[in-house]
Amino acid sequence: MSFAVIHMKKFKSADVKGMQIHNQREKESKTNMDIDKERSSLNYDLLNTAAIDYDERIQREIDERYTGKRAIRKDAVKLCSFVVTSDKAFFDGLDSKEEKRFFEESVKFLQDRYGEKNMVYAVVHKDEKTPHMHVGMVPITSDGKLAAKQFFGKKTELQQLQDKFHEHVTKKGFDLERGVSSDRKHIEAQRFKALTVKEEVKSLENELKEKLEDKKSLERSIKDVEGRLSDLGKSLDHVKKVDEVEVKEKGGLIRSKTVELDQEDFEGIKMLAKASEGLKTKADEFESYWIEGMQKNDRLEDENSLLKKENDRLRDENKELVRENTFLTRTLEKVKSYYKDKVKDFSHHVGAFKAQVLDKMGERLLKKHFTDEQEVNGAQIFLKVKENEKQEKKVSRGKDKGMDFER
Repeated sequence: MSFAVIHMKKFKSADVKGMQIHNQREKESKTNMDIDKERSSLNYDLLNTAAIDYDERIQREIDERYTGKRAIRKDAVKLCSFVVTSDKAFFDGLDSKEEKRFFEESVKFLQDRYGEKNMVYAVVHKDEKTPHMHVGMVPITSDGKLAAKQFFGKKTELQQLQDKFHEHVTKKGFDLERGVSSDRKHIEAQRFKALTVKEEVKSLENELKEKLEDKKSLERSIKDVEGRLSDLGKSLDHVKKVDEVEVKEKGGLIRSKTVELDQEDFEGIKMLAKASEGLKTKADEFESYWIEGMQKNDRLEDENSLLKKENDRLRDENKELVRENTFLTRTLEKVKSYYKDKVKDFSHHVGAFKAQVLDKMGERLLKKHFTDEQEVNGAQIFLKVKENEKQEKKVSRGKDKGMDFER
């Protein structure tokens, strides 16, 4: 069975633009090979009819609804982003109308839980292998505070989010298993991680690429300003230096002393004066821009470093899951080989045990889960026993009702 997947991440101001670029496909991604550009026109936003500026929209919500007396901190969380999806098998079983209804019901759930006004976009991506939706939330509380901590400060909130989301979509007719929680068996937790880790790695790689592109754009802007300053200086090379200008003095004792200049020299001095003012202004602007650019550059490098570490962690986790799965498979085969001749119909027992575990997990019993025909026969025996137990319970309930009727 497929999972109902919902994740939430917090973002500060510096990260918002990157989310906009990714969600609205404003730049071509060279790292996410799953994106089919020819299908990007199928993407849509359930809350907006056209592309929006995320920073402007978030700021508008804050300007209109924030009632706090203190100025908002620069490192405050301004966006909480949800990812809603399942696996490819789930979406393959839906037509386009039902798929859209799934995402619409997911948005309604988030609006009811965290505030309709707080939801600023709900972008559905259909240009990748698995359809998914990004929902953006400005964390403004009912009393007008910008406080993501009040929404998601408790660890239990994210667990309850999984519970309630699964409850909502199943009530709306979608056959999905709940996302992993602390009371699930370890084997199911590992299976869930294996299902989602690949998508999360891709998301981080895309985000890292966008940060690097922002950094390159900033460096190009700084070089452009430097070039314009250099060109302005070169344009003055043909003007005479002030010391070279010939000056004739007039007046003295009776009237004020004046000077006489050639018209060409006078125009040159005027040009020098204007250029001097312009250079000073540009120098001040450049210094401010350069400082701001260097600060942003440092911040981008820090963010890139964090993203790389997270990416490496997820890759290591994925490798560990593969190793663990290989270890469990080989161990089971060794046990089978050891007990094959010592325990009668041992492979039948193994098949029955596998079927029992899969049944408790709510999974369908497929041939790929079993190594050989003997294990398949053991699974069939388990199913027959289970069916007989159901029939016996029905008969028992029928007898009880008959006794009640006679009374």
